[in-house]
Amino acid sequence: MNISVIGCGYVGLVSGACLASLGHHVMGVDVDQARVESLARGESPIYEPGLSELILAQHAQGRLCFTTDIGRAFRESETIFIAVGTPPAPSGGADLRMLFSVVDDLVRMVDGPKTLVIKSTVPPGTGEQVAARTAAARYPIEVVNNPEFLREGTAVQDFLHPDRMIFGANSPRGLEALREIFQPLIDRGYAIFSMSRQSAELTKFAANAMLAMRVSFINELSLLASAIGADIESVRVGIGTDRRIGPSFLKAGVGYGGSCFPKDVAALEYQMRQVGIEPCLVAGVEKVNQRQKLIFAQRVLAALQGVQHPQVALWGLAFKPDTDDMRESPSIPIARTLAAGGVALRVYDPQAMDNARKILGDAVQWSRDVEDCTRGVDAIALVTDWPIFITQNWARMAAIMRGKHVFDGRNCLASGKVAAAGLYYHAVGRPELAPGAGRPGSMGVIPSG
Repeated sequence: MNISVIGCGYVGLVSGACLASLGHHVMGVDVDQARVESLARGESPIYEPGLSELILAQHAQGRLCFTTDIGRAFRESETIFIAVGTPPAPSGGADLRMLFSVVDDLVRMVDGPKTLVIKSTVPPGTGEQVAARTAAARYPIEVVNNPEFLREGTAVQDFLHPDRMIFGANSPRGLEALREIFQPLIDRGYAIFSMSRQSAELTKFAANAMLAMRVSFINELSLLASAIGADIESVRVGIGTDRRIGPSFLKAGVGYGGSCFPKDVAALEYQMRQVGIEPCLVAGVEKVNQRQKLIFAQRVLAALQGVQHPQVALWGLAFKPDTDDMRESPSIPIARTLAAGGVALRVYDPQAMDNARKILGDAVQWSRDVEDCTRGVDAIALVTDWPIFITQNWARMAAIMRGKHVFDGRNCLASGKVAAAGLYYHAVGRPELAPGAGRPGSMGVIPSG
């Protein structure tokens, strides 16, 4: 099948390359000429494990190409995927102008029957608005919804080995079109759930809101754990091993970020208010998330009170490991709060330095590597749990630091090793460890017999 994917961002680029790997001929379309030229050379503008190799392989086999000519894409494709951004609107909700612009272009240029697949995350009811706009086209345009459930860092794997596929179609013809596109995955036995467009749209929002809610729940609970001397890591395992709850997204830390959770929670809250529903639960999710970031920064500042010209090493900038994405990253408010508190910041991230520089500019000192970032600082603040940070030699880190504080914003470090190196270990929702201390009362497993 000939497919075009409009928008070569994270979702569009991964989707296009993976669709090509399923045997389709895919044309990626983007308004950014430099990005298209880079992709034509097989160079991915984003860091995503396995993506560059997939683009090169599909380009070499003639199944993947890129252009800025949207008219050509419409003419040469039977199916058009829309994967443009739907950022927050100034007035609330989602800004759908880019999506509607593509739809209007298709209505004006369409030269035959087409299937329009909405891959962008859109508020429930958007498909109905799109279908109303396409009704004016000279040829029939079938509008369907196929939400993405891709995690940055594992996006290629998630596309090709999905937990499930959601097909949102309001007609048998739309459902059949989606089945034809994804038949190679259907043949491999992956689950498909077909439903109305509105239900598919809401499913995407519900999934992200639920995951964000779990993160905020455990983070709010971590504040209580700190207040009463409990260990949130023990609590996390204690509730996560309950089959009714499960362990996913129950890791306390500095909060979530990225392009999906903050935007989708806000859009869901906005839409509920628009239809007269008070979002009692949803409204608190992002409030907890923002508070968690500020509390972490304030703890660092409190530990450095009285230190002359304090310096902090910020380990990690991307919102999660295995990506260079800085969108809504917790590192941004944490860095700004520390800088406003008079701290000189040295920062390092294995992949996100270029993107972070566009946001933080000269407010921080940009480091070459972990040691360069850490030398002479009074405290380390780990924000992103990259493996390179988790596996550091703590005796070496202690030797090159001026101070003795380590703040683990992801509860990912070996606390005993940090303390054994002569450092104070501060985690999220866990008792602090003094240099040389162990962790009494932490979780253990009692053997049978």
